[in-house]
Amino acid sequence: MSKDDYMSIAWFFAGFTLFVFTRTVTFIPWAIIIAPIFILRFIRMQKPVKGILLTLLGFTMSLTISLWGLFSFEDSAFSLLFNTIRSLLIAIILSLPYIADRLMVRRIQGFLSTLIFPVACTMFYFLDSSFGPLDGLGIFYAYNQYGNLTLMQLLSVFGVWSLVFLLSWIASVVNWVWDRGFEWNRVKKGLALFFCVITIVFIYGGLRVSPFFYPRGDTVRIAAITFLPDPQQAEASIEKVLKQRLYSPFEKTVPMIVQLTRQAAAGGAKIVVWQEFAILINEENQMKFLETVQRLARENAIYLAISYGVLPQKGKGENRCVLIDDKGHIEVNYLKHNLAVGESYFMKKGPGGLSAINTPYGRISITICRDLEFPAYVREAGRKKADIVLSPAFDFPKGITPSNTYNQMLRAVENGFSLVRAVSNGLSVAVDYHGRVLSSMNYFNASNPIMYADVPRKGIRTVYSTIGDILPWLCTAGFLFFVAFSIISAKKPRN
Repeated sequence: MSKDDYMSIAWFFAGFTLFVFTRTVTFIPWAIIIAPIFILRFIRMQKPVKGILLTLLGFTMSLTISLWGLFSFEDSAFSLLFNTIRSLLIAIILSLPYIADRLMVRRIQGFLSTLIFPVACTMFYFLDSSFGPLDGLGIFYAYNQYGNLTLMQLLSVFGVWSLVFLLSWIASVVNWVWDRGFEWNRVKKGLALFFCVITIVFIYGGLRVSPFFYPRGDTVRIAAITFLPDPQQAEASIEKVLKQRLYSPFEKTVPMIVQLTRQAAAGGAKIVVWQEFAILINEENQMKFLETVQRLARENAIYLAISYGVLPQKGKGENRCVLIDDKGHIEVNYLKHNLAVGESYFMKKGPGGLSAINTPYGRISITICRDLEFPAYVREAGRKKADIVLSPAFDFPKGITPSNTYNQMLRAVENGFSLVRAVSNGLSVAVDYHGRVLSSMNYFNASNPIMYADVPRKGIRTVYSTIGDILPWLCTAGFLFFVAFSIISAKKPRN
């Protein structure tokens, strides 16, 4: 083998080994920046067909390793089939921008060619997340950077897709410099433009999170309660709980809900939010339960957001969250819209639509768990000027902790509201509209089921909540331009 053959093997293993650490619990923040550099380097060194097939193989292997055992069902054969098909579909979609770059990059001259890969990444991952079979692709670009407050502020302008574009552009620029032998005179103008953009991004983010520009205002104490009262349910998967209708023991569970809610109120909480599926009940007990929690909110003068599941003996049930005001009135009765894997077999899908109601503590909106994985859906709360979003959640499977929370907390930065996510089987968190973590609690090692946070009563308005997903649509137009340009270039006679 030649030296190039050995180097391409090195880039293959470097890129796809690092890519393993961009997903779920194994993620390392810088891996999503470095891995695409080597994968792009690898596929550009290959003949088209060989490069495409090996890139698909690399992504399939990486995903199989990183997602191994993530979704486990009672039927082991179904689990194997589900995970295999899922990994293959994800691998295909993840490969598309690399394939597009390989096929077009040599037909477009100059620094403009560096935009092919980020434009393709943004377009393919956005379209799949919005209309395809696998929502959430590309989001891992963003949640890997959850701790970088300065960089995260870009989300307030163009949403999560801005980080997909920016981080993939880094890989493309590095390879552009690499293709030119790192010769300064050949790359200095392109690098100057690139670093000007990066500088603007960090200046904007730095100013936005600086004390000078940070709005000061009143806060409200919010308590998030994560509690599974039934040991039988605690040991069972959510699939088993719903399939076998393992109802919470009503006479035991309700008093414990009352006790912990009162404890939270005594701790100074003016708003209390419970985890998803705080109680699972039959239709006969629904009205009795609601009357109890309405009285509980009124007696303790709190706003109470409590999520519960209703399962009839036959047919689909409902995954609801009610927001009750301090007078005991139900202000919001929300039915979960974006159901989790397998949940649609047991639960009805809600009609969608997020409201934001006026309270003494700001405008409050409600989502449930997976709703927060859909930027376009949650943007409705931003458009309705929500100040605080309360989100009961139940993370399943266990392997998505803490990355699922890191992903969902990005919606706060995009839309300018503070978020309190009360999570069973995962990481509960309260963040402000800049993404600052105000409080957190890990379900698996918490000694107290109640998390308190002092949350800003007022949010801020963002560009993204107004303009929405304009960036990925511009990238779609840009991608079509590159395709057309490449076709025209291929038809031109060569001298």
